[in-house]
Amino acid sequence: MKRLILTVILGLGLSLPAMAQAARLPQPIYFWGSVVAPVNAPYNFRVIRPSTIGLFRDGSWYVDHLHWTGWGSSVAQARGISNASNGIPSQAQGKRIKMPAQITLSNPGRFQGHEVYRCFQLTVPAFPASDQHLCLKRSGGYWWLTSTVLSLTDFLSPDRKIWCVSGGGIPGIPFACGTKPAAETLPVFSAELSNDGKVTICFITHLIQQPGHPPDACFENWDTRAPVLKVGQETEQDGVLCQSETNGITCTLTSGRGRGKGFLINSKNVKRVGP
Repeated sequence: MKRLILTVILGLGLSLPAMAQAARLPQPIYFWGSVVAPVNAPYNFRVIRPSTIGLFRDGSWYVDHLHWTGWGSSVAQARGISNASNGIPSQAQGKRIKMPAQITLSNPGRFQGHEVYRCFQLTVPAFPASDQHLCLKRSGGYWWLTSTVLSLTDFLSPDRKIWCVSGGGIPGIPFACGTKPAAETLPVFSAELSNDGKVTICFITHLIQQPGHPPDACFENWDTRAPVLKVGQETEQDGVLCQSETNGITCTLTSGRGRGKGFLINSKNVKRVGP
């Protein structure tokens, strides 16, 4: 009987971990019809699987035709169309510019008696300047979805096993992240990202320590006092954007020929990402 139940589950395309995760989340989960109006304003309604989300208060920019996957789980994603006015001769009369867009909702939690997604991410592949990453935050007597992008010169991963540091924008000094060299944390590794998009990875599986010398290491320095980049937060420094997610820290270039190139690093591995 147990084997039959498992066969039915797998036949539906579901995994046991995914089902367990979904079962732990309270239902239903909501979002809002606009990311620019206060979310506790009476005119900004809570919605399940919104088909349209407003991006400008005057309605001149919104993303619509949204088709959702994963709604009700820890991360919901949708594909749709960014629809914006070019503002010429006015926002109301301007030509409509339409581009494919992607939306990711994350960080579900309780807010004013309802379960909601508390973070919003917009990606417009053809126009990266439109990209947004917003999370719920209180300001005065209102709650807003506001930018979460920080500007840190160095930071630690949430588990404090990775340290990342900016090269200060100096040519030839890359942005880098790495693990702390210690015999009990093998393997050790690091990744360096140069301003042309080149990623250099170091990986050491056996530490060799000679008398009077420190052990072999990919990443020699370490700052235990650096701030922690919490899951869901982003930081941009010297043209490198780093995002903290449950699967690790992803760092990529934001401009230039190497835009989008970078690496994903966590306490177990590191790999290149991007085009």
